[in-house]
Amino acid sequence: MVTKGDREKLSSFSLQIFKEGGEAMDFDYFYNREAERFNFLKVPEILVDGEEFKGLSAEAIILYSMLLKRTGMSFKNNWIDKEGRVFIYFTVEEIMKRRNISKPTAIKTLDELDSKKGIGLIERVRLGLGKPNIIYVKDFMSIFQVKEDDLQKLKNFTSEVKDFNLRSKENELQEVKNLDSNYIENNKSKYSKREYNFSENGLGTFQNVFLAAEDISDLQIIMNSQLDNYIERLSAYIKSTGKTYKDHKATILSWFYKDQGRGKEVKTSNIPTWEEYDKGEHL
Repeated sequence: MVTKGDREKLSSFSLQIFKEGGEAMDFDYFYNREAERFNFLKVPEILVDGEEFKGLSAEAIILYSMLLKRTGMSFKNNWIDKEGRVFIYFTVEEIMKRRNISKPTAIKTLDELDSKKGIGLIERVRLGLGKPNIIYVKDFMSIFQVKEDDLQKLKNFTSEVKDFNLRSKENELQEVKNLDSNYIENNKSKYSKREYNFSENGLGTFQNVFLAAEDISDLQIIMNSQLDNYIERLSAYIKSTGKTYKDHKATILSWFYKDQGRGKEVKTSNIPTWEEYDKGEHL
């Protein structure tokens, strides 16, 4: 009977022959379903093809796949902390042996995956002097779930804004209709003095805001002198986030009505702050 030790010796002997001779060994082909008898390391395809993981080296992807497999074993062994998180043990020495790499390379690869020094796919926790570190392997798909949740929140918010906009716009138009016609004509004349430079690409600093002449006229009546600010804010937001909008007039109105509804003084800054983007005030 061939033991595990015999297989390791044979593997080491074959590898030595390959290194010394420099020639490829005579491997046989797979026939029928013979490949299913082996224990394979599963590498998530998203780690290879996904834009979010383009910066990962091949060595880091392989190591993460090994850690991911160990997580399944830890779960079966009930290696779970008080918060319900699965943790594993995987020493630098084990990485060196299994990957046949040096200690600096093993440490560098771990750092590449680490939450403090790298992409954040693992989190290492020290337990004290003489004790091995524990590793929390992060779920590589969780970031996509967050994006889906944010998208759903955005859809819900957009629906609420549309309802609010319809009511607000109806009230606003009714108020405009009740104004004295001379007042409206005077304001139209005043607003028309503001010349908007239309180019092939549109309005704003980045020429990516598109408004028809009648849209500008309507917005000027409702927003007075604040229209310039909202055009620049929309232009900067589209440029910085890559988002697209079907109706820029409706988007500007939604921002304006939301600011009004919150009772906030409209800013004169052309570009919203990071805090405002982060809170989702201008989505």
